[in-house]
Amino acid sequence: MASVPATRIKKEIRLAPSHGWLGWWPEGGWRAIFDPENARIQAFLVAQAALLPPGARVLDASAGRRTYAEVFHLRKYESCDVPDGFYQQQHDFECYLDAIPRPDDHFDAVILTQVLEHVPNPETVLREIRRVLKPSGKLLLTVPLTAPLHGEPWHFFHFTHYAIYELAARVGMQVTECEKIGGSFWVLGKRVPDAFRKLMKQYDPTRARKRGQSVIACVLWSIALFPIWLLFLPVTAYLFRPLCYWTDRLDIEKSFTLGYTAVLEKACKREG
Repeated sequence: MASVPATRIKKEIRLAPSHGWLGWWPEGGWRAIFDPENARIQAFLVAQAALLPPGARVLDASAGRRTYAEVFHLRKYESCDVPDGFYQQQHDFECYLDAIPRPDDHFDAVILTQVLEHVPNPETVLREIRRVLKPSGKLLLTVPLTAPLHGEPWHFFHFTHYAIYELAARVGMQVTECEKIGGSFWVLGKRVPDAFRKLMKQYDPTRARKRGQSVIACVLWSIALFPIWLLFLPVTAYLFRPLCYWTDRLDIEKSFTLGYTAVLEKACKREG
């Protein structure tokens, strides 16, 4: 299928205006205020689960810890993960997402949360997900735009909403909903405390040999950096972060966002 010109994509894009906002006091309480990214993903999936009919067949693709099994417990929920994955949870089956061992038109919905950045060919994976979806079936997608390297070396991409629309057009799916996950203050609230944690982690003496570092040097650096960590981490994690949750309302454009939630629907008939 031919790619849709960027000018046409820009005209077609409709982003949900709330940009992930969860309210002045979100349903998740302090937990949501301290981690609005995951709270927004949870709220997105809860809302989408409510739209699925009882008995709908749902696949949680590369589900990891099966975090959202409870959200879809009233549906026919299945989970899969890659062979020899990072987590010990039991899944219904194992596979790579470019070869899902299920027949065509099998699932009413597929969940793909914070996974697409870890596959080397996102288009191939989306084509395979489209194959196993029933006509008008939905892909419930979340992707990051700003995030540190993680799951290395299997971290390949980050995504904009333009990329979501482009990929959907390439594989014959329609974006019916797309929403940013907050703006620059949500990003700051999440990443600034992470910076101090990662700084200390780089000099963790218990991991020194595995990284080819000197244990003694790591001990000395840990001692030197500990006062900085002790001073800045509590302030950034427990004062600055919740302040950023509410301050994000000042950021209108949300061009510096954590990522996106989106619903992609399988077209009943694929255009040429």
